[in-house]
Amino acid sequence: MKRLSQDTLLAVEQNSVELKGLHIGVGVTHSHRVNFYDGEFNSSDPGDYDRLGTAIGNNTHLTKLLIDNYYNITLDTTNESFYSGIRHNSSITKLYLRSITGRDQDITDVALEVLRACQEKNILTELLINTMSLVNSAGKYRFVECLRGLTNLREISFVCSDITDDLLLSMVEAIREYTLFEKLNLNYNRIGNAGCEALATLRNVNWVHIADNNIGNEGMIAFANSLSENNHLRGLIISNNLFDIQSVADDFCKSLCNTSSINDIYSSNHTLETIRTGLGPNPNPNLDEGARLVSLLKLNRSTKNKKHVAIKKILLCHSHGIDMEPLFDLSLEDDDCGQDLRALPYVMAWFETAREAIGHSTRENEYDSCSNNDSDPPGEESIVLEGRWLSAIYHFVTSMPMLFVPASHMDKGADKKRKRR
Repeated sequence: MKRLSQDTLLAVEQNSVELKGLHIGVGVTHSHRVNFYDGEFNSSDPGDYDRLGTAIGNNTHLTKLLIDNYYNITLDTTNESFYSGIRHNSSITKLYLRSITGRDQDITDVALEVLRACQEKNILTELLINTMSLVNSAGKYRFVECLRGLTNLREISFVCSDITDDLLLSMVEAIREYTLFEKLNLNYNRIGNAGCEALATLRNVNWVHIADNNIGNEGMIAFANSLSENNHLRGLIISNNLFDIQSVADDFCKSLCNTSSINDIYSSNHTLETIRTGLGPNPNPNLDEGARLVSLLKLNRSTKNKKHVAIKKILLCHSHGIDMEPLFDLSLEDDDCGQDLRALPYVMAWFETAREAIGHSTRENEYDSCSNNDSDPPGEESIVLEGRWLSAIYHFVTSMPMLFVPASHMDKGADKKRKRR
């Protein structure tokens, strides 16, 4: 064991406050090092790993553990003390497993043992696995079972791991019930349309990275169509797949703003804020639908209050007024025949909320492309809103004049007409 490894082992045994990250299996070149891991350990003596494991079990300051399958690492499934130490550790929350030497089966067995050990405390919040092929591994479904027991994970990264649709279907079922899930990174795998459709059923993740896979139009359209029922997803990374952005942009637009009715707009997706297609941070703005998608994403980012986002979309898509006719026959009591003003306070309250949503500094022409209406006048949204507010009142007055003019005035008017005669 080299001096650097000896110093790291001693720091782990002494429970050093300064040692937060442990990198096991350091490579022969600095290009393989992960800089945010403070301690580096490597040994060709299996007994050193047992000693290290005992030290890990008693350590309370380590939070990050990286295990690399480099050339002279001798850690294997027989190092019981090493895995026992991980079982007893109560501070490691981030685990990173990586293989670059082709000893896939060996590292898979080690990875499974480590993950089983982590299930004991179930405190992992981040699991990152890189360049570890599971497609031909007998342990791939055993790995899925490990995921079921790591329910506090917030981030899962499975990069360059040859994940196929078949394996992904099992993974999705394993992580479906996670309650603190934030990020799922599946870049550089072998995911196709079926896998993408399975991912579209998740409702508990904020960011999905599926760049550099084999997803075509069918899978991406299925994902787009699922967004109207998804109020968690904030970011979608989909670059370098097989779909055509021009063919799927319209489906994303419809999910973000379904203009069929006001109710459909309100029920659209208002949480997705970022889509990266490899054509820049957003879809190509030179495409008509791409430009509209960019604007809708911008609207979703405009405020954390998603009810306000919905109101903005409604006002933009109904730029010449909102139809009040369905409210004219509103009957709020069983014996009521309708034609009263009970709905008017609700309409006024909605416009008050709209005023709050818009504010006084946001200009409507920033969002013109959302409405697909070239006749929308530019200017302050608050000014346009005043006109719609008055228009709503006007609709009520003209449709129910008898409810706005007192009966005594109507009687006096009738008397005057009789006198003239």
